[in-house]
Amino acid sequence: MDKGEAFYLQKQYAKALECYRKALESKLNDNNRALCWYMVGKSYTQLERYNDAKISFMNIVNLYSNTDWLPEAYVGLGDVEFKRRKYSEALKQYRNSQTESFMKRSGSRVLLKIAKTQKNLGNTKEAQECEKKILKDYPRSLEARLLMKGVSSSSTKVVKAESTGSSAKTTATTSTSTKSTAKTTTSAPKTKFAVQVSYTPKQDLANNYAAQLKKKGYKAYVRKGSKGYSVLVGDYASKSEAQTVCAKLRKSEKNDSYVISL
Repeated sequence: MDKGEAFYLQKQYAKALECYRKALESKLNDNNRALCWYMVGKSYTQLERYNDAKISFMNIVNLYSNTDWLPEAYVGLGDVEFKRRKYSEALKQYRNSQTESFMKRSGSRVLLKIAKTQKNLGNTKEAQECEKKILKDYPRSLEARLLMKGVSSSSTKVVKAESTGSSAKTTATTSTSTKSTAKTTTSAPKTKFAVQVSYTPKQDLANNYAAQLKKKGYKAYVRKGSKGYSVLVGDYASKSEAQTVCAKLRKSEKNDSYVISL
């Protein structure tokens, strides 16, 4: 499993697939077995072997529905159908993932996938509702930041319309807010931000991945946690700067990087 993770991070998906397949031949608990099938599905998806990916994710649905990987399996199935342009089926699978616990930790990610799927189905109103929910319920998420920057023009218009209605109140309290902000600024310590690219229980894997990112020009380093090692990038003074790098890493590294405060 560790070798599979390392190969996947290096985008060597065929080798990652081989490692996870081999791991499945060992004695594993249900959660680790579901994890292996999930990574097999992800590897097949990257290799554009969509039928094999679908079978892998369905193994979790049919055999390991009691594990934490069930919602992720539905997201994986949704991604497969989206790539095949079967948007109605993709929407169904994304919605299947929306358990209460999963939405707490990954709701903004799923909602943005649903919004994109709704747009491809021509359901502009439904897409806007998803974007509004991201902005309201997950205001600090990467997805909300991207919407605010205008990745979706419809959501930007919604935000402006909602802000206009409260402009009078905002103006009335500007002087008071300014004074309190000034006091806060002088006393509060400056928060810095970084992008977490990966988390692994193996220090050597973390060190190797950080070294790869350094070769690509990123200021990557490893930080030890209570149960493993985080691969982090940067030491940014503003969250917006970190979000920009995070979006770039998500695109280039094909992972679920996210911003953390240091």
